[in-house]
Formats: sequence, C-alpha cells, structure tokens
Amino acid sequence: MKKTVGVLGGMGPEATASFLKRVIELTVASCDQEHIPMLIDNNVMIPNRTAYLLDGGESPLVEILKSAVKLEMMGADLIVMPCNTAHYFYNDVKKFIGIPFINMIDEVAKYIKQKTKVNKVGLLATEGTYSAEIYETSFKKLDIDIITPRDEVKKELMRIISEIKKGNKEECFSKFKKIVMSLKKQGVQTIILGCTELSLLHRSLSDDIEINIEKIKLIDPMDILARKVVVLASE
Repeated sequence: MKKTVGVLGGMGPEATASFLKRVIELTVASCDQEHIPMLIDNNVMIPNRTAYLLDGGESPLVEILKSAVKLEMMGADLIVMPCNTAHYFYNDVKKFIGIPFINMIDEVAKYIKQKTKVNKVGLLATEGTYSAEIYETSFKKLDIDIITPRDEVKKELMRIISEIKKGNKEECFSKFKKIVMSLKKQGVQTIILGCTELSLLHRSLSDDIEINIEKIKLIDPMDILARKVVVLASE
C-alpha cells in the first residue's frame, strides 16, 4: 500500500501545482488506484520568506507549522515542502511533527554528489536563500562549492521571480536565459534552479538550442524532490 504524501504548498501556488504534476508524471501507473495519494495544503497565507530574512518582515514560521501539523493530522505519512527559501525553517518545523519531513536541499546535494560528480555548482535563487546560505549549509557537508552571481544579478533574479508569480513566464524567459549564460561564462557548467518559480522555466530552458549547445546542466530541485517522493511513497 502506498504512503500518503503531504505537500506543504502555496509558495507559490503555481509551483505547488507543477510539483503535483511532476509526481503524477513520474509515477508508473495504469489506473487511478496505482497513483500516489497526496494531501495538499496550498497555504497562500504564509508570509513572504525573503522579506522576513532580509528585512525582518512577518515570520512565515507560524503558518508553515500550521500546515505541517494539519497535514500530519489529516493522515500524511510524510511531508515535503516544494519551496527552497522556506527550508530556512526546516529544523524548526521538524521538531513539531512526528512523521518524516523530506529536506529538498539535502536531496539536491546528495543528487549532485552521486550523479554529477562535480564539486562546483552555480546557484540561482531568491535573495533570502542567498542571505541565509540555505544551500551552502547542506552542500558544505559534501564538499560542494556554491557559485553565486553578482549582487545586481541577484536583484534581477528577484524581479524575474516576482513576474513569474504574476504569471508572466514567457516574458521572463529571455532575461533568465541571459543570467544562466552569464554563469556559464564564469566557468560554471552545472546550475541549480534554486527557486520553485525558476523551476517553472526549466522545461523551456532544457529545450533551448543554445543551452544544449553549451552543454549547461540544469539541476531542478522540484524534479529531484518529486522523484524522491515516488520512491518513498512506494516503499
């Protein structure tokens, strides 16, 4: 019998929907009953994570905790949170629940170590993720170095992420592609799409001729988390 997966979502809603779709696509099933049961709390009331980390805005922790506890009470066997920046609160949340809480950032680090064999990766993320060194904390344990863009590029990334949240993915593609290519010029061949809004551009980037010619490897945390869910839910 498959485990029930609790998805702590709403950060943002389209990214949550994309994550669910990826789990469905990765599941080998011939009928409804062979798919993975999932409980979703699309909690759009969770305050902005980057605003809290950079400017001392309202803490997202209370709402994240509410979602985690709710999912456990509803019968989830394990919980995932498809939001990179929110993993700053991972340890605080884990203390209050009695079921496994899969750490997406740790899973990305393990994937890179085991599958790519590289020890230097580029990270494109929110300013909150950069400021809190969320990826660095996990990656140092596996001796993987993180390369980040210049400060002005980080601000441009925030503008792109904001536009994607508004539904303007097509308008953002060329701007984001330029940032990806600029990291390549810094000698970085493997790049993490370290924000779930940026993950929404993954498939378009993967189909881009120039990206393929330059042999840039894009690491999508949402894909890695979705694959982990399929494995764990089927054990």
